[in-house]
Amino acid sequence: KPHILYVVMDDQGYGDIGYTQQSNDIKTPFLDSLAAEGMILNRHYSAWLCTPTRASIMSGKYPIDLGIQHDVFSTNTDECLNEKELLLPEVVRHNGYATHLVGKWHLGYARWSCMPCKRGFDSAYGYVNGKTGYTDHIVGNYYDFYDCQTTKKDGFTWNILTQDAGIYSLYLYNRRVKQIIENHDPEQPLFLYLAMQSVHSSYYAPEKYYTCHDTKRCTMQAMLNAAEDLLQDTMGYFQKAGMWNNTLMVYHADNGAPPRNFTSNGFLRGYKASLWEGGVRTVGFLYSVNETIQSAKGQTDCYVHVSDWYRTIITASGGWDAYVKTTGLSPPTELDSIDQTGLLSDNSTCARDQIMLHIDPVKRVAGYFKGKYKLLIGDQDSTASCESSAYYPLDEGSIDFDIIQLFDIYADPYEESDISDDYPDIVKELKEDVIEYLSHQVPLQCQLPTVDGSYPNSKVPYYLPFNFRNTPELTNIYHG
Repeated sequence: KPHILYVVMDDQGYGDIGYTQQSNDIKTPFLDSLAAEGMILNRHYSAWLCTPTRASIMSGKYPIDLGIQHDVFSTNTDECLNEKELLLPEVVRHNGYATHLVGKWHLGYARWSCMPCKRGFDSAYGYVNGKTGYTDHIVGNYYDFYDCQTTKKDGFTWNILTQDAGIYSLYLYNRRVKQIIENHDPEQPLFLYLAMQSVHSSYYAPEKYYTCHDTKRCTMQAMLNAAEDLLQDTMGYFQKAGMWNNTLMVYHADNGAPPRNFTSNGFLRGYKASLWEGGVRTVGFLYSVNETIQSAKGQTDCYVHVSDWYRTIITASGGWDAYVKTTGLSPPTELDSIDQTGLLSDNSTCARDQIMLHIDPVKRVAGYFKGKYKLLIGDQDSTASCESSAYYPLDEGSIDFDIIQLFDIYADPYEESDISDDYPDIVKELKEDVIEYLSHQVPLQCQLPTVDGSYPNSKVPYYLPFNFRNTPELTNIYHG
């Protein structure tokens, strides 16, 4: 079984990496070399924001099936990736893998059962929110940097790492990755989910990573230099442990870049939080030096959706047999994930010909791919936000069918020519598919109630579940 290094970059745009040739002001030689020797995923698609993307990765489902259609999880609500979902690390752990998270979680912490070490990870190290400070590790006036572990000896433990305040987070991630690999038995397969803080705001890197200072893009280059430093060291730790020759690396971003002049989506239209290509078409590649794991190299134009990594990694890790035998349960059946392991040996045979990109009943928009066509429904410039007291229908009234655009996304990747008037039959076919998907929606988590008063309501300066004082896990919380 291969070791699996799964790297998710945060807010890295299509113009924030060298190999896409979408900008001439960013250099990423290490990532470019891996992509050139691996398999570049030219049609890798995510959700438009990070929580929906991460939820799809972990559950194998579209955000509409999870109630995460609209926005990211906030810092003061009961939002949580539903505990009934069987998450990716839970399955691969049944296949004998050690499972570790380093970096960003952002899938809820309203209850202990929402936490990563209760969702299949042997350990997690990083932050629970959508972002945190790179050195002070503070967001919203509260400290957000922790580690947790689940072991047979100690059960579940949660450690608030206040002693790391003031230390650049990528140095801390580097140290943690090194510890994990040095303490790992190479004979046991490893699943390392490296959910990078880079290159999300706030935009910062230590001075040594700067090669210029005159533009915001200089800061982005410095942040990417720091990220490449961490990733190159990670590869070195795998190599030193004798594990790299049996490792599959998956790399992609969680969504497109925001419109802040630090990051860039190159020539793609739109930004993060939109259904234009700039919001959802992300950088991505597969890499392994072991041709038994990955024999196909080069590039592919096959559709890949982030939910596909669920089935793909489970298949690569040994499939479902161990889970079924151990638990007596059947694998989940209502998944949107499609097994993409075929791309490891053949880059021309595509497993997926459509993607239900998104449905948002708040902005009343939807995006859908089928074949070479992309259908956009509703006002793509809508700024509507979720209100707890509002009614959002989950049927045909949830999106605005009065506004429809159609693009040949292969011939027109920059979405310059709406061809909906020229192909009414295609519009009708794709629209009918979208209507079918409307019935899959579940109620929005963004409408869950907020916690009264300031958060945390315990008045401690850390992010913890709302009811942590009333749970036995409190005895396993340490800080300082």
